[in-house]
Amino acid sequence: ADGLSGRHPQWYPPCNHADIYRHHPKIQLVSGCSRSMAKREYFQDKYPSVTVYQDYVDLLSQEQIDIISVATPATCHAEIVIAAAEAGVKGIYCEKAMATSLIECDKMIRACQDYGSTLIINHQRRWDNHYIALKHFLDKGDLGDLQTVQISFGNGSLCRGGSHWFDLALMLVDDKIATGLGWLSDPHEFDPGGIGIFETEKGIRIVIDGSIGMNHSCQVDIIGKNGIIRIIDDGFQFELWRLDPESEFGLMAKYHLPISYSVSSPMLNAIDNLIDSLQTGNKPQSSGHDGRAAFEMISAIHLSHFDDRKNIPFPIQNRELVINSD
Repeated sequence: ADGLSGRHPQWYPPCNHADIYRHHPKIQLVSGCSRSMAKREYFQDKYPSVTVYQDYVDLLSQEQIDIISVATPATCHAEIVIAAAEAGVKGIYCEKAMATSLIECDKMIRACQDYGSTLIINHQRRWDNHYIALKHFLDKGDLGDLQTVQISFGNGSLCRGGSHWFDLALMLVDDKIATGLGWLSDPHEFDPGGIGIFETEKGIRIVIDGSIGMNHSCQVDIIGKNGIIRIIDDGFQFELWRLDPESEFGLMAKYHLPISYSVSSPMLNAIDNLIDSLQTGNKPQSSGHDGRAAFEMISAIHLSHFDDRKNIPFPIQNRELVINSD
């Protein structure tokens, strides 16, 4: 499918898979595929010069392609990614959530390793210049040792939209999860919301609340020893708070956050990163391992919920749990 909308298209064009290939100077869009007749017709009308297929098997057998996007529901990701790797596709750009189970994630990573394919997962903040600039600021140590990352987001769906925020937390802490627990807010719904509490191997705490009932865009508090950075409205506002040295009551004051960045499409940046990885062998900024790590956090919430909210050690041993999402 074409991925018809995308993230903030008015600020980040192009922001869907087909358009980034059409706009990228080093890539030619040659084909598309969808099981939906309506989407195939739309795709053909929008991109009349490309060939449109109903079955990805036909696309892979008849086209000589270097890069493929898998912009389907997560229930199809594993089968298509593995088939693309087996067909010799060298660059695979897969939507989030990465898959529907940890064992699917494992198989996707293994297939790409076995057949020499580079897999990236569309967690866009890893290619978003202002989040990259924020990470550079944190890495300089001006906030002091990182203590806690607290994230909340609306719309109550841990996998489809929430996957971004689990990955962002991992990007910010730059550490592996040691343990986690949580519970679901609407456990019998498709791709339910919920809350997770995690600790990394270095002792950094992560709290992510995507429970049903909230409708705000994402808010993030990054708490260090020397202050707090607050991200509001998915990064359109960054605030730096430190203890006010002139306050006798230990109050905090807001300061200018000294970061600068260029504004460009994260998805175009992703393709640049994928091409670089193919040419140099460097690890991409959002790899299959990164995508699996985010999905593993979501899996821990599900497992903990149905086991009396017990702590789940990482790496998770139950890799068969299925969590379906769009």
